[in-house]
Amino acid sequence: MGVEIREKADDWSGLKDEEFEKVMNQEMEEDMTVMAVEQKDRSLNLGIVGIGQAGNKIAKEFYDQGYPVALINTALQDLKLVDVPERFKLFLDSTLGGTARDLQTGEDAVVEYQEAILDMMKDSFEPCEMLLLAASLGGGTGSGGAFKMVETMAQLGKPIMVMAILPMASEDTLAKHNAITTLARLSELAKNGVINALFVVDNARIELIHSGLSLPDFWKVSNASIVAPLHLFNKLSSQASPYVSLDPMDFSRLLVGQTGCALYGMTKVFNYADDEGAIAEAVVNNLESGLLAGGFDLAETKSAGVIVVGSAQTLKKIPASNLEYGFACVNKITQQSTRIFRGIYEQETGDDALYIYSIFSGLGLPQQRVEELKIEAEAHMKALEQKEDNKENMTIDMGKSKVVSASDQIYNKIKNKNSAMGKIMGNKRITDLRRK
Repeated sequence: MGVEIREKADDWSGLKDEEFEKVMNQEMEEDMTVMAVEQKDRSLNLGIVGIGQAGNKIAKEFYDQGYPVALINTALQDLKLVDVPERFKLFLDSTLGGTARDLQTGEDAVVEYQEAILDMMKDSFEPCEMLLLAASLGGGTGSGGAFKMVETMAQLGKPIMVMAILPMASEDTLAKHNAITTLARLSELAKNGVINALFVVDNARIELIHSGLSLPDFWKVSNASIVAPLHLFNKLSSQASPYVSLDPMDFSRLLVGQTGCALYGMTKVFNYADDEGAIAEAVVNNLESGLLAGGFDLAETKSAGVIVVGSAQTLKKIPASNLEYGFACVNKITQQSTRIFRGIYEQETGDDALYIYSIFSGLGLPQQRVEELKIEAEAHMKALEQKEDNKENMTIDMGKSKVVSASDQIYNKIKNKNSAMGKIMGNKRITDLRRK
């Protein structure tokens, strides 16, 4: 702004002092007004932390929408691949690279470099009102580090949301074991109010919804579809409406102080004029078949928000009673003990459809999905125990009743700090890519 005013000052050289001051003040006021409007294009300025490969990609989607981000990973090659400025990346050089899906290794990396992580977040998120952590629960860096990341983020004194991503159906039982173990720990933090909103995104559902896409398109589309509804709800709730506004405080109440899980979604409705139940049906169907985990009990909802968006032509076609009936049905679904925040906005959408955005918060865990993960996790542990017990195929008969376990020897050697592996793993230090 200052540079632009100095450039314009060359054209004002002929003005008298008082005229110059008046014009300059007017220009500065106009610029400040523009800045204020630009800064209020969303209800909450969210700071996004992505840990692990999947978390980094989600953070990248938020970055593309203008949010401040911090990308943290133990795998340098994955971190380099994400197209955001290097100053927003933090490489934890605590292993050979990655965590081999080991939860303890992921947690240890965060603990070891907790101060550096905290410093990075202080630099990036000072103006933010709320923080969001994105992590996949099936790997090692994201799942192993998620619990300690929340504890670290809590030191900033800002409300925290967590976007926990469950494994695909096609992933192995180790991924599901990691997921249920980490989800249990995060649930305790949500229960105790350390996490204000826990979003459980289900990759198994995304796998079905976008099954026809190629591999590159699949991840691009699925990551965007995870981020878009929450971002657009944040953006729409900051805008005025000639009908009904869901304002920034309403949006904040949906996410803060509810404790537990939260659901969000976006859907389109075309038969809005003919069917008075179309809006309510669309909201429920979207939550039941959307990207987030299924099996939630919507009757547990403490707060709900529904935003309806349509073009001027579309809104003119819809009977007001249909909208009211839709909101009333949402209230009934949540057993009428819920605060329902509503918004109706007029925007050009490019088609003759109503766009409906919804958030339900204060929910318990998605029990059906949790039970499925528990069964598969137990199967993994049982199979692993059987393999650990069966060491006969790794023993060598040395004669004279002397038996040596090859696996035990290798394990003990790696544990020894003086071994070659111990030397490789030792003397690691953090590499902060922001300073490069």
